[in-house]
Formats: sequence, C-alpha cells, structure tokens
Amino acid sequence: MICFASCERYPVRALLGIHDPIDSWPDIWYIYDDEINTKGSLEPKRWEDDSSCADWHKVKLDFACTSQPKCGRKCVKFSWVGNVNDRDKSFFGFGLMAREQVGGVVDLSKSGYVYMKFWIKGRLYQGCKFRIEIPKKSGGSWAYAEMSDKDVTPNWQEVSVQLTNIQDMTQIEYDISMALIATGITNGGEVYLDDIRFTKE
Repeated sequence: MICFASCERYPVRALLGIHDPIDSWPDIWYIYDDEINTKGSLEPKRWEDDSSCADWHKVKLDFACTSQPKCGRKCVKFSWVGNVNDRDKSFFGFGLMAREQVGGVVDLSKSGYVYMKFWIKGRLYQGCKFRIEIPKKSGGSWAYAEMSDKDVTPNWQEVSVQLTNIQDMTQIEYDISMALIATGITNGGEVYLDDIRFTKE
C-alpha cells in the first residue's frame, strides 16, 4: 500500500508541484496558505530605499513560521530590528512576483475579485508601520492596507481591503508586496500574516 500526504486545500498541486494556470481565478485565491501560491515565482523579491535604514541581516521574512499560525500549520513572519541610526521615511519590503520573469505582468481585471483579505498579529514599535499592497508596474498601488503600532495587536485580526479599481488592474507585476516603514526613529517590530487571499465576495 502506498500513502500520499498533501496540503488539504491544494492536494494535487502540492503533491505534483503543478501550479494553477495564470488565467484561472478560483472563488478564493490564496496567495499564501501554508505555502506561496502566486502563480509566478515562489521566491520573494526584496527592495529597500536608498537611505539604508537598517542592515539586511536585521530584516527577516519567514514563509514557514510554525509559531501559532491562524490557520493550518504555518504562517508568514516579517520582522525588522531597528536602531537609532535608522532614517525617517525609510523602508524594507518584499514582493511576490506575479510571473516568473522580472517585469512580467498579470491581468487581474477580469478575475472578479472584490477584496484582498489577510490575518495579522504582532507588535510594531512607535514610528514603525506595516503596509501590504498590490503595486502598479508603473509605480504606486491599486489597493493597500497600512497599519501603525496601535493597529497591530498580539491577537489575530482579519483585515479586508476593497479592490475599487479592479477593472484597471491589467499590469500586475507583483501579486502583493509587504513593507515595514519607518515614519521616524523606530526599533522596528514584527508581524505575523496568514491566509493572504483574493475573494469575490
């Protein structure tokens, strides 16, 4: 007898390593649910501003964190150890690419999605903010949520972001991006994320 073990939400894909087609839009598209499912590259692309607000070895992104996930077995942990030398309005971030190649885009305008939703908990020190967004290829973003140290709590909470301009989302380079942002001198902070998804209702 041969037994197979796999992810309960994506049994065939998890078992065979087959990604969903780029033009398929399930009722709920889990960008992250125990694993990355971007339809593109599975490796996050990182970026920072030119002020070098902290060293990269102080910035951690763990997509397999097993510390108290909201759902399933794992969650995302994103942390930044700040210091007094960090400059105002600096940031560190990561993007999950919509296509394998750099510069490739996905047309999300006909997907039917209405919301981007996720669960979050953690701690941000004063002067630090967390932002999750859908960036435009040409700069800026279509939809985003930005949370301050007062918004992020030790308890899981669900955040829902309405996609008001979905008809214009034809040039998606990153399915989502995440950033920790300094609005002043900050000691940084850490956030835990789970069930990052697009939904049609």
